[in-house]
Amino acid sequence: MEKNKLYNKKNDFECGYSYARLRCGRLFGKDSDIELMELAEVFARMTGENAELARGMAACYSEMARVAKSK
Repeated sequence: MEKNKLYNKKNDFECGYSYARLRCGRLFGKDSDIELMELAEVFARMTGENAELARGMAACYSEMARVAKSK
């Protein structure tokens, strides 16, 4: 049972990605690709102890921008 808890725990990157998707999911597929790419660039430059969390957020924003641009 304890083993399953370890596999279900998200790393910082996954937490950041999930958080960005939850908070900004309404922008997914909208015509805001420029703003989303700007957010992705800012979060991708983060350093320090929260850098991995920020990279997850950047990946999510970047994916949202790609979807918006393809429409």
